[in-house]
Amino acid sequence: MIRLSAILAFGAGAVFAAEALAQPPIPLDIRSAMQDRVNPAMLAIWDVGNNALNDDGGIDPKLMDDAKWARIVEAADQLSAASKAIASASSFMAAAPGNSEVNEGEITMAAVQQHLDRDPAGLKQMAAALADHAGHIATAARAKDAKTAGDLIGETDAVCESCHMTFWYPE
Repeated sequence: MIRLSAILAFGAGAVFAAEALAQPPIPLDIRSAMQDRVNPAMLAIWDVGNNALNDDGGIDPKLMDDAKWARIVEAADQLSAASKAIASASSFMAAAPGNSEVNEGEITMAAVQQHLDRDPAGLKQMAAALADHAGHIATAARAKDAKTAGDLIGETDAVCESCHMTFWYPE
């Protein structure tokens, strides 16, 4: 025999679950995602890559060791994960209220929000492209393929810039 308390507990749980599902998703804070996840990962990749450049602008394998390759792999995996989180978000906010200050001459977060609202699918697509690109960097670094890793790291600026030019500096 089912006890009344079990029925009430089940009913309360069902109501709570239904209310939780009815809540709109919390928008992903793009500025925080960039500041806390994307930028540190990208800076770590560039730090290793820039300090191992050869005369042709690629990575000199003689300037790399296992720890440096591992650092690129780790940072590229972090960049890929952060980018996938952006690509899979259901909605976006340019910046949280306490993190929306900009310097003189910089675009306002309100303007960034307008650009995000105009093309959220484009942001997701660009984030997915960055995730794929970062995955290729990690693969090349795991293989200690200096030529491919160097080329991919060098190309990353253009991948990042395409999104920045669309959502941060479109004018």
